[in-house]
Amino acid sequence: MAAGLAALSLVALVRSSFAEPPPMMEPRPVAEVLAALEASKADAATMASVRWYVEVTRGAVLQAPVGSPKSTLGPWGENGALQAAEDDLRDCTPLAIPEAQAAIALHKEYKDALPPMLRGVALAHQGKLDDAAALYRAMALASLPGNSCPSEHPMYSHRRIGRLQRLLSCLERWQPKANHAPVKKVLERARGCAARNNSVG
Repeated sequence: MAAGLAALSLVALVRSSFAEPPPMMEPRPVAEVLAALEASKADAATMASVRWYVEVTRGAVLQAPVGSPKSTLGPWGENGALQAAEDDLRDCTPLAIPEAQAAIALHKEYKDALPPMLRGVALAHQGKLDDAAALYRAMALASLPGNSCPSEHPMYSHRRIGRLQRLLSCLERWQPKANHAPVKKVLERARGCAARNNSVG
């Protein structure tokens, strides 16, 4: 698993609306990061995402800026554990039994505090495919509100495309006969926005 780990270092390219040199990064055992989060009484959503990275994705290391607090999850305040966990979901291919059991247990413990992308997979492994699909469909349709393109660094535009592609793939797996045209329309809009995004970087 932990396929998204290799991509974490690529996140540190630029900051949101202006070019900024990436910080020097170092690998940290995720067990130490999790202990620091527990000691700092981190919010439930953060704890849930890091525990999923450990217990479901089977991640062991996180990249963090050199000299940053042990509870840091990535550059510029980003949650590298959550990004890696989401990347590892791919097209929602069913998890192996131990990972599926861990996902279900985390959902039962954290409920709606479990980040939506992870929650959908946990729901699917409980046989609640309609609930999982409804959650993912709502996420997709809300990902690009309005009729204009957001002003953001191209990295975030392309990240949105990747997330929409993942949501669509999961929806097509869970509900192969459903009408996914609205989600495909949002995906095409996101691609168009990314193609025209030359305002920064």
